[in-house]
Amino acid sequence: MGHKTAEEPETVEPDTCTVQEVEALVPESTQLTIWSTYWDCAGDIEVLQDEAEKVDEISLFAASFQNGEVTIPEPTTRMLKKIRRREQTKNKTVYLSIVNDVTENGKTTQKDTAILQKVLGTDEAAQSHAEQLVRLASENGFDGIEIDYEKIRKDLDLWQAFLKFEEKLLLLAEDAGLKVRIVLEPSTPVEQLDFPAGAEYVVMCYNLYGNGTMPGPKVDFAFLQQVYEKFRVLPNISYALANGGYIWENDGTTATQCRAAEAKALAEKAGVTPERDESSGALYFSYTEGRKNDTVWYADEQTLAQWARCLGELTGEKVLISLWRL
Repeated sequence: MGHKTAEEPETVEPDTCTVQEVEALVPESTQLTIWSTYWDCAGDIEVLQDEAEKVDEISLFAASFQNGEVTIPEPTTRMLKKIRRREQTKNKTVYLSIVNDVTENGKTTQKDTAILQKVLGTDEAAQSHAEQLVRLASENGFDGIEIDYEKIRKDLDLWQAFLKFEEKLLLLAEDAGLKVRIVLEPSTPVEQLDFPAGAEYVVMCYNLYGNGTMPGPKVDFAFLQQVYEKFRVLPNISYALANGGYIWENDGTTATQCRAAEAKALAEKAGVTPERDESSGALYFSYTEGRKNDTVWYADEQTLAQWARCLGELTGEKVLISLWRL
């Protein structure tokens, strides 16, 4: 009897909700890019294989700074190997996503801007960082680089350093035959910056409500319009939509993330029927468990299709969509 190796774990049934989300977004977009995360990728290859004709590009999330070096997590390396081994997915464009999370001596700081000051702060450092990322992506068999450096916010000096780095990265990536995606938060002061052509700009259309806020949808139609108006000056935009949602404890501001499948299971267990919010297309419901009265807001496949359709109506044509996440 044979056995599965660490590289080929037992087959996991794909999340039905995720499959429905992918299929709902295809008619509403001209290109669909999907993120797969290293900490929760069981079943991802099955979805990518089954939906290969519908998924245009894949972004593997994410490399980060480990003890001074940009390092690719082992699950990400394994996922890329699986993608390349499957007939349906082997020729897909796959990006290596890089985030500014820093792990030193076992302690991790997420979205750390100090590391960005270090690797982007001078022309020499920015050149070296760009060369490192291009080398890392090329040597490991990726087709593109996705830069997801967050929490820069209104630090215009750091943004100017970022733009110089991006120009260097674009030149090096072009020489290496790599594509480039730049992920931007809604707070990016894009009106004060001059982003270069050559990259795909991925605008995050979520986090309107979440942990730290009162209950509500990840995004609503009014916010989508604000994002569109603000970022329309950029070339080659992909709009990033997020599936799933949050569970708020006792209707307060403490929330935990949940998948659509988890939210549906909670509603079924509680014997409640979710309602659809007209201002966002999201579903919501409350349920009582013991002394707790929790509230859930989440996006299903219909919600995601409505968000994509709204963006298409705003732009006057179907748009590029990136889905966070499998």
